[in-house]
Amino acid sequence: MKKIEPRFIAGPPGTGKTHGEDIKENWGIVGLYKELLLKYHPDKIILLSHTNVAADQIKDAILALPIMKERGFTKKSMKYKICTIHSYCKNRLLKKEKFEYEDHKNLIIQNRLFGRDSSGDVDKHALYKFRSDAKGRGMTYDEYWRVCDKFSYRPYRIELIKELLPIYKKYKKDNNKCDYTDMIEDFNHPDVREPDIDAVIIDECQDSNVPQTKAIEKMATNVKEGHYYLVGDADQTLFEYAGSDADKYHKLAAHPYKELKEGLRCSEAINKKCKEIIMPIWNHYGSHRTWTPAKYTEKHNMGHIGEIIKGNSYYLSNLEGSGHLDILLDKIKNTNQTFLFTYRGTPGDIRCRKFFDSHGLEYAHVKNSAHVSKKELRAHHLWPNFIRGIPMSRTQVKHFCEYAGSKVKVRLKKGEVLNFEEWVNKDYTIDELIQKKVFKEDAKQYRDFDLVRIPSKITKEKLLYIKKVLAKGFDFDKKIQIKYGNIHEVKGLTFDNVIVDHTLTRREDWFTQLRLTYTAYSRGVFDYWTLAKSPGKYKTTLGRRSI
Repeated sequence: MKKIEPRFIAGPPGTGKTHGEDIKENWGIVGLYKELLLKYHPDKIILLSHTNVAADQIKDAILALPIMKERGFTKKSMKYKICTIHSYCKNRLLKKEKFEYEDHKNLIIQNRLFGRDSSGDVDKHALYKFRSDAKGRGMTYDEYWRVCDKFSYRPYRIELIKELLPIYKKYKKDNNKCDYTDMIEDFNHPDVREPDIDAVIIDECQDSNVPQTKAIEKMATNVKEGHYYLVGDADQTLFEYAGSDADKYHKLAAHPYKELKEGLRCSEAINKKCKEIIMPIWNHYGSHRTWTPAKYTEKHNMGHIGEIIKGNSYYLSNLEGSGHLDILLDKIKNTNQTFLFTYRGTPGDIRCRKFFDSHGLEYAHVKNSAHVSKKELRAHHLWPNFIRGIPMSRTQVKHFCEYAGSKVKVRLKKGEVLNFEEWVNKDYTIDELIQKKVFKEDAKQYRDFDLVRIPSKITKEKLLYIKKVLAKGFDFDKKIQIKYGNIHEVKGLTFDNVIVDHTLTRREDWFTQLRLTYTAYSRGVFDYWTLAKSPGKYKTTLGRRSI
């Protein structure tokens, strides 16, 4: 297999690596794809990323191009042309179904030792994760066991792992199943021919592990005129623990094919902070970046267009009344801006949620829905009006019924179903619903909705939180302002403001710490808050240097 050297397009956070369209000024993925369309048919160009969210965002941006609309391309027609690396590899092979939790349960029946880890997510199950982690690093099981954090794979030890994994492999073969590791490994098999494509673009290339890198190189075997592009930021290589090669991408970044320099996201304050954090890595590799602060545009709906966004920095000693906490709370309350709370591990997660709960702030994890859904909040908010005789929509009545318990809801006889679809789409009073035998006669005596909740589906803490949120005058038309997640989860996201928790520290590789911290702060547009035990402690990192 001939090896094609990649063209590395480098750019710090928020420089338009994904959405930059101007080929002369801001050469992002969309702009690059637009240029390639002048030479090649979309069927001969593959554009791959590491997550479905990122791939979908890029696909939407490209399908919005006039030339794509004119040619009639759709999401369906581009399904395996712009997608994740795993999806592309899987589609190139014989059709196999993904190994799921039901398959895992079948294995437990076959051998109860598979059930030692009770995780309901097969991708996080210690046994399968060990296999994935070892393969991602390009190591044998024995090699990886000697260097890994063995605590992460409890209750399994290497002897048991090597006993069970052949059974796992046979089950997949017998049932035509595969996991994410198989998708890449099968594509890399010598019997699988290199694809006949003209151009390859890989987004967030620095996240690629050992077998993914091999697969990408195989995809690029037949490209035309050197059109093999890696797009990314070496300074955001966060997945070394999973097999990504930070050193490789830092060396590519020292002499990039194209370098994006104009900041489109981060204020001057955040830009300065990030440069301070990452400077030791730039010095080490001799790859100093030119990265300008962002300027106000029409989309910001504030400031003078064309002026640099200054931004502010603040310090928090804790989340319970420290110096600049009032500024943060005031900004949350009186603006429509978004806020990201990010951290290293679970203690940060718990700290955030306790803070949000105590202040009655609506929030959501970056990968999940709101802590309490709006329909649930609305049920509590509208119930007092409903029992006073104010009509409610059919949708709202359905929400009442979803959360209400037997105190007010009529028990249906066996086999009976309350079919809302048969109802006329109009507003209903509680008297009408009592007549319909949906609610009991005495339903109107319960003034607060929490008195009629299904006990098993709500905790005391959750009720207190709901009351706090509503007491603050909850705005149902407002999008969720506040989200939280660890740094690996928030990579690639943008928020108006960012709060970075430094209170959890670890002894580990210094460059790893710097990259994590750099990534955390660079999620923000305007202001940042540093949560640390003292202003000077952990000034640039989220850990302690390994010795």
